[in-house]
Amino acid sequence: LPTCFTRHTSRLLWIWSNLLPFAIYPVCGLYTLPTTIAISYSIMGIEDIGVQLEEPFNILPLRQYADNTYDSVHFIESAYANGKYAS
Repeated sequence: LPTCFTRHTSRLLWIWSNLLPFAIYPVCGLYTLPTTIAISYSIMGIEDIGVQLEEPFNILPLRQYADNTYDSVHFIESAYANGKYAS
């Protein structure tokens, strides 16, 4: 997914989390703050898991793997070109 969707979701959750205490105060009373923290933490955790599942390769060092593979293939290619491993 494009990053603009992820940013939009994060901003929407931030606004929702800040407005949540006003919505649940009549029901929770003094427990509004702990309830808001627990609900917001859970929802933002689920959102973060969703981001990780949609784009799992951002957390892996794929660039280093690709560079290392390229260097290894280039080394083997140059070794055969120089006649070190010729049959």
